[in-house]
This record gives sequence, structure tokens and C-alpha cells, in this order.
Amino acid sequence: MIAGDDELMRVLNRVEHPPEPNVLFAGVQFIMMRDGGADLECHYPNFAPDAPVEGVAGPFREFVLANEEELAEIGRTRYTQTNECRRCVALLPCIWMTDLDRFHLIDLGSSAGLNLLVDRYHYRWGDLTWGREGSAVSLATECKGSAPRPREIEILSRTGIDRHPLNASDPGDRDWLLALIWPEHHERRERLRAALAMAATADIDLVAGDASALLAPTLDGLPPGEAAVVMHSFVLNQFHPSARGQVDQILEDSRSHRRVHRVSMEALDAHESAAALSIDVGDGLREVGRAQPHGEWLELYALP
Repeated sequence: MIAGDDELMRVLNRVEHPPEPNVLFAGVQFIMMRDGGADLECHYPNFAPDAPVEGVAGPFREFVLANEEELAEIGRTRYTQTNECRRCVALLPCIWMTDLDRFHLIDLGSSAGLNLLVDRYHYRWGDLTWGREGSAVSLATECKGSAPRPREIEILSRTGIDRHPLNASDPGDRDWLLALIWPEHHERRERLRAALAMAATADIDLVAGDASALLAPTLDGLPPGEAAVVMHSFVLNQFHPSARGQVDQILEDSRSHRRVHRVSMEALDAHESAAALSIDVGDGLREVGRAQPHGEWLELYALP
């Protein structure tokens, strides 16, 4: 629809941050959430139940061209920063595989910091449940491999590092995260709303900047000798290979004066249908399972 239309391509080419189509589509929803979308709104299932896909091309084109300047500004100032807290169904079992009971949690590429609340959600892996009864956020997944091994943990502090962190208390930031969700994903949208409400009142420290520059001082600023878990999901693909090496070296250097474990959920190959789950407890990154990118299923390998 866009590729064959010179005027729509002109607008798309004004979007500065990749993936450009995602930012453009989110920008359209972002404006509609604020102003309405006239003829376009009836084709979006998050605005109109049973919305028909047929006939969307014309109203979409008209809306984009009518809002070109604002969409270009959104494309200059906003980023694709999807914060899918359902990934915690994979991240938490990986944390349990470390032997840390009390630790400071640091999330790289944290967006609005929703994954930093990993211990405050309620979970269901098949028949296994864990977490806070009555939590506003309940996360369920299909468990294909070994069952997680739940245990109690205490998170001493929660710090997110992101080049452009989003504030769960800011209406504009909340709406942008909602706009990044595809119109038909109703469950994800409601889950995001609930998690943002929790994050808005949580004690989370979000730091703006590059992880390769900020991770070392963040770790050094923790109380002497106290352990840390550094967590990241779907962020390494945005790092230059040299920056990935810097992060590795920072973690290694930090282990000289504190216990630092790493939990990773990454798919560096865009063609991969699953993310690799890995942990590093000081002896190198070790793959321990796989998960669907949005946490729809989890497969943990056989545990010793």
C-alpha cells in the first residue's frame, strides 16, 4: 500500500528512526488516540469492534497526508520501544537459575521499566503458578520444556538504562507505548495498561544514556559487595558489536568486587522465530532455553 504510492513514501522517508514503517503506523494510532480518526477509525479494531480491513487504503492515505508534518515530527522524536512485560515469563525463570536471593536489578534497554517489576506480577506456566495473588498483571504462557523452579527473591533496587527512557506517569509516553501495539492485539494492550499503572507508582530509577557508558558507574554506585543481576531483552541487536564487547568487559571487571550475574533474552537474527535465553553466573554466557518473542511460549532445557 505504501511502497507503490509516491506521496506515502515521501512521508515514510521523513521518519528518521527504524524500523520506519512501525514508527509511521504507531504515529497514526498515536494521533488517532488523541484526536480521533474520522473515516480511518472504523477500520481499526482497537477503536471499532469487528472493524473491516477492506477499504482501509483510501482513509489511511488521506489521514497520513493530512497529518504529514506531525507524523514527520513523531518520526524524528519517537522510537520503537515496545515494552512487553509478558517476556518476564522467560526472564524470571532465568533469574531463578542463578543462585542469588537478594540483588540489585539492572535492565538494559528498559523502555518504561516494566520488566523491572518481574517479581510483582502473577504467573502461570501451564499448571504451575507463582507470584502475587491479586496482582493487576497476570502473565500466562505455554510451557514446552522443563518446568521453572520458583523460589523467593528480594530485589534491593531497580534501575533501567535506556537511551530514551519512557515515563510510565507521563500520558504522552503511555499513549506512545499503546500506539506501538498492533490494533488487533487487545490482550497485549490491556496488559500494558495494567503494567504501566503499576510502574507509575513503583520505585524505579530510569537513567538516560548508552549502556556501554552507564553500566559501569551504575554498578559501581551500588552498596559495596552487594550482588547485582544485569538483564536485557531484545536490545543487543541495536548495539554495535564493539559495544556488546564493552558490556561483556564491564561485567567481567565488576565481578572483581561484587557478584554480578547476567540474564539475556535475545534474537540477534531477525529471521529467528524464537529468542535464546541465556545466563552468565561468572563462567560465560550459557543458553538455557528459548521463548517466543512476546512470551507466548517458553521452552527451558533440561536442568541439572
